[in-house]
This record gives sequence, C-alpha cells and structure tokens, in this order.
Amino acid sequence: MKGSSHLSIGIAVGAIAGYITQPDVMTVAICAGIGGVSGVVPDLDTNGLASNSITLSKKVSKVLMETAGIGILLTLIYQVMTQGMSQDIYIYGGIGLALLIVSRLITQRRMLTITGVLVLLLGFVLDQSLGILLAGSYIIFASFLPHRSYTHSLLGVLFYAMILKYLDIEWPIDGMFAAGMVGYISHLVADMKVLPVNRRGVKWFAPLWKQEF
Repeated sequence: MKGSSHLSIGIAVGAIAGYITQPDVMTVAICAGIGGVSGVVPDLDTNGLASNSITLSKKVSKVLMETAGIGILLTLIYQVMTQGMSQDIYIYGGIGLALLIVSRLITQRRMLTITGVLVLLLGFVLDQSLGILLAGSYIIFASFLPHRSYTHSLLGVLFYAMILKYLDIEWPIDGMFAAGMVGYISHLVADMKVLPVNRRGVKWFAPLWKQEF
C-alpha cells in the first residue's frame, strides 16, 4: 500500500481516537495529525513518504557537503599562503576531506541515519528527553532494517508505544497515545496479505515467528 494511503488511514483513525477522547475540534485535529504521522512511521525502513519527509534529499546533501568541504579546503590553502602552517590546518583539512569523501558515499538511507542521530542529540539538549531519545533510536534502527521487518511487527508496536508513553508524560496532549497507537497499528493492518492490494504480508511476531499474515 502507498504511503499516501497509510497517511489517509492514519489521519482517519487518529481523528476517531481524538473524538472518543475529547469531542472538540482542536483535540480531533491534533489527534488526526498524530494518527497520520504514526500511520507512516513503520515505513521508515524504506525510501518512501515517511523517510523522505524527514530527511534532506541525497542530491541536496551531496551539494551541501561538497560546497562545505571545498570551502574549508580553499580557506586553508589561503591561510597557508598568507599565514603559514599551523596545527589547526590538519584538523580542518581532515574535516574538509571527510566531507568530500562522505558526499560521494552518502545514500538516502544514511541520510535517515544522520537524521536519527540529530534527533538523539536534540533529546540530550532538551534535558535528556526520553521520548525524543527513543524516537531518535527508532529512526536509527529503522534506517538499517529491511522493509517490512521489525517496524512491521509487535516489537515495533511496543517500541512505538514506549515513545508515545514518554512523549505524553513530557508533553501531555489529550489523545496522543491512543491516536498514535491506532495510527501505527492501522499501517500494519493495511499491509496484511489478506488485502488483495498486498503481495506481501506482515510478520507480526518477528523475530520469533516469521510467518507473514
């Protein structure tokens, strides 16, 4: 199923969860958004709507890294010609070369890994927010997983439940947990093999049982 379909389903079930929690427009709208985001989160394990929405494109990242690397090296060359050698040149020169090398090797999946690392750092900045730290960890793990593996299982559901639990403790929002959970689970249900649009199913009990449903 396409990411846009998962997004739509997540928005719908999130809105319903919000209405059941607190039947007012603001709560329903917020929960619809939470449900929509949660509805595409399991697909962070592939290059799709979810991963591409939270990362820079590989082309943009490559240009930025190459520009920064070349800029650093040109600045160092100018410094050597005008002020001579210094110990800092080796450090910054290494950074410049590293940026040029990484720009040639970077992939969209590794951009997702970098995004996860940045989210982790944000968690530390925000007084070690456990919810954000767990979210960053989820993104990093997902960036290395094959499609429809652990993010599409009960293990992924439990991990996401922990993220929602701590986010709700740190930033309480009516219906956040319920909307997030139904949004996430809706993705797995919509990916099941019983639906004719899916050639593959979901390994609900991975890694203990790899049977697709």
